[in-house]
Amino acid sequence: MLKSTREIDNLLRKHDVYREGCLNLIASENFASPKVRSYLSGDFGNRYGCYETIDPSEREYTGNKYIYEFEMETQELVKDVFKAKYADLRPIGGHMAGMSVVLALLEPGDLVIEVNLADWGHGLVGPMCQIRQFDETIKVEYMKFTKDREVDIESLKKQVRELNPKLVIFGGSGTLFQEPVRELRPLADELDFYIAYDAAHVTGLIASGQFKNPLDEGADIMFGSTHKSFPGPQGGFVVSNNKELIIKVGNTLSPSLVTSHHLNRLPAFAASILEMQAFGKEYGQQIVNNSRALAVALDKYGFNVMGKNKGFSDSHLILLDLSEFIDEAPAKYLEKAGILVSDDFSGGAPEVRIGTPEVTRRGYKEKDMEQIALFIKRLLIDKESPEKLLNDVGDFARSFSGIEYSF
Repeated sequence: MLKSTREIDNLLRKHDVYREGCLNLIASENFASPKVRSYLSGDFGNRYGCYETIDPSEREYTGNKYIYEFEMETQELVKDVFKAKYADLRPIGGHMAGMSVVLALLEPGDLVIEVNLADWGHGLVGPMCQIRQFDETIKVEYMKFTKDREVDIESLKKQVRELNPKLVIFGGSGTLFQEPVRELRPLADELDFYIAYDAAHVTGLIASGQFKNPLDEGADIMFGSTHKSFPGPQGGFVVSNNKELIIKVGNTLSPSLVTSHHLNRLPAFAASILEMQAFGKEYGQQIVNNSRALAVALDKYGFNVMGKNKGFSDSHLILLDLSEFIDEAPAKYLEKAGILVSDDFSGGAPEVRIGTPEVTRRGYKEKDMEQIALFIKRLLIDKESPEKLLNDVGDFARSFSGIEYSF
């Protein structure tokens, strides 16, 4: 049990030293700049900014004069970067943002088609249905993927005609290629269902122009996280060009899911948007370049990298099937050598997700992806001990202690 602030400081210092010696390839993490981090400690963190969806100027608490002004200015930044008419910043995480969309748009008995956990989906609706109340009111089915981990659009078209869903959700945690939103839009108009886009992982790619904007492609609504490929603080948002939908979402969010929406993240989020406006194009391109370079290097060493026929990846991550090399959960084994990745969330296969947002932010380029691939080869193919490799990985990681694409 912690007994003093000195003990808190010591434990946090241990964490910092440990992470500085790790090669962080977790696709859902990033490294916020010191400028962005500095805004998390302001007075907003002690305040309430609750408001009615219809009129954000009407705050439930007094003392919101400048909080309101700041929140509305941040909304304008969000609407600009994601090319949306309406935004709601009250979700305190991407998952809550997605829940608010699902609960706002569905009636009891409606069907949702989303990406399964087995296909690196976020498992938004499926896990929700583990709760009895949701299981009795929401139906869920899953879209299919090709062998290259791309949405099978022809199968999806057939599926929506047969099942008559109310909502189709694109996007997940293992998105290699852009989803066929535009191809599905005519069917959504014909059959009267909504298209939502889970942008949690690819917000940085959308903001930087590496991914097409789902709202421009035909999505009715988009939700996501403010971290991951986007280098901001943890948080969530919802955007749309449909006022009726954003009002429904807002009325679902508050007060049922959130009242205090953690205002201290908004200044940090605003600063990260300004950074992306200034440096995002170069940052997004380098993320994708690094993903492809790492995939090519791993493929050269004999690893089974998903999506090879499509060029491995158009995003901030690659997927790697390690069943040939390891039986146990691979991420835990790689962690012993200081290499941080994510295991297959479905638990069904020894696959890992490897992401490049943080290493790109730290200054790694294409040539450095070869060394990363070599570390993984030494561990899993050459069978070097993790303990032996740990020092080499640590020295390599600590040589990239700066930060790029930031103020």
